[in-house]
Amino acid sequence: MKKSPIPLTPEEMELLIAATEGKNLLYWRALFMFAKTTGRRLGEIYAVRVSDIDFEKGVAMTNIEKARKFKRMETILTPMVVAILKRYIKEARLKPDDYVFRAKSYRQIQARTTSLAKKAGIQHNVTFHNFRHYFITELVRKGWSYDKIRKVTGHASINVLMKYDHVVASDIKADVLRDVE
Repeated sequence: MKKSPIPLTPEEMELLIAATEGKNLLYWRALFMFAKTTGRRLGEIYAVRVSDIDFEKGVAMTNIEKARKFKRMETILTPMVVAILKRYIKEARLKPDDYVFRAKSYRQIQARTTSLAKKAGIQHNVTFHNFRHYFITELVRKGWSYDKIRKVTGHASINVLMKYDHVVASDIKADVLRDVE
């Protein structure tokens, strides 16, 4: 069984996002905030065109792979992400048919994610997939049902989401030890 990435704590996520502040880092801030707040995989985000974003409704259409077929799925965008995307698209002078995050290759995105995590002082290995893991972990912590999470993330099965049970278990461990004595 594939080992899950070490989940980022909310504090580590904030450090990682803060590492994207500064000159010429708007692309990274927009990409990281999109990933953090939508839970989309890199390949799903990589395929988003400017015309796929409805700023008024606060949604983006993404292609979700299911059983080796792609399905168009509406992805909810927070008002903060809408604002960042508008600013980035304007500053980058992207046209409606342009891909929003194609300025870099997959490899560059993975490498930059790792280097910005190191810059942020995060001690464990961080890959782009940590954003998806963080998103799902936060929904589990907030009490979302696995069925709702499955629908939002595009997972085909609830079984895949069961690996997030360890997060809930570790969150309540201290409470159990305190209350059982």
